[in-house]
Amino acid sequence: MSVSLSVDFVVHFVVGYIHTDSADIDHERKKIKQHYLSSISTPTESPDNMEIRIPRKMSTYHLIYKQQQIERETRVTESISRVGSAVFMAAFTTFAARFSMTLSSLTAFRQMGQFLMTIMLTSWVFSMFFFLPLCA
Repeated sequence: MSVSLSVDFVVHFVVGYIHTDSADIDHERKKIKQHYLSSISTPTESPDNMEIRIPRKMSTYHLIYKQQQIERETRVTESISRVGSAVFMAAFTTFAARFSMTLSSLTAFRQMGQFLMTIMLTSWVFSMFFFLPLCA
């Protein structure tokens, strides 16, 4: 039971990460490509005092890296927006229910409640603040 509760939130975030809409990713990639292409050209002045943009040599590696980076960030953002509130509420309600077990006079219930509260808290913290940044 403790293993399944420990990985439950990570699995939910993975499903949200995988099911990100490809149109959103393509849109972000196009924005990065357009931004990158506009940033690599340098302005020069012509004899008529008009500004002309002459593109420098473009590094395709840098562009591909930025596009992959924005894809990962888009997937993480989409995952948080899709399942973040559900994961938080599941962690909170389970934590609150287990807190009521700690008020029991029976040692077994009290220890089980403390154990499950610890699992919920660490599972949520690691899924939000370790796993998602690792995916990004």
